[in-house]
Amino acid sequence: MVRPLVKKASIGLLATGMAIASAIGFHLAPLRAQTTPGLTIFGGPENALDYTIDFNKPYSTNARYYLEVDGDRLVRDVISMEIAYPAEFVERLGRFDVDAIELREGDYRGRGEIPVADIIWDQENHVLEIYPEEPIPAGQNFVIVLSDVRNPRRFAIHYFNLSLMFQGGVIDQYVGTWPLEVAAE
Repeated sequence: MVRPLVKKASIGLLATGMAIASAIGFHLAPLRAQTTPGLTIFGGPENALDYTIDFNKPYSTNARYYLEVDGDRLVRDVISMEIAYPAEFVERLGRFDVDAIELREGDYRGRGEIPVADIIWDQENHVLEIYPEEPIPAGQNFVIVLSDVRNPRRFAIHYFNLSLMFQGGVIDQYVGTWPLEVAAE
């Protein structure tokens, strides 16, 4: 009599394990254009920012990242921005094309272009610095578009952190993080 109960318990545990694996597997099955941070089971950045990635394959040389910044996070006019990315991104052969970086008004893929005065890629410190020609007004949504990105050779979640320099500020202030699922297809 004990044996059938053990078999039923084993089947129940197996079914529970498969259900958990399915839930985790669903999260790991990346979307072509990720626009939300997805399902978070074991934590993640509290200040996650939305994004979309086009042509998101390993070693893709024409990947395009749309990194959204919600206007609610802009407490004052923005005079510069800094995107810090993990060393693993370039160690796995990821690369940016500084000439193909732009700012756009709005959200998702953006609309009108915001003129950029200068872009600096500090490869040693793993930072992209972007300076708009005119301050971006407080409360305005905008998108940072990184075109012609070479994706790393394999899938990983790379956390890109955004800091902004506000008009009248003296140091950059952390605003949020994009948990990018890179090389997902």
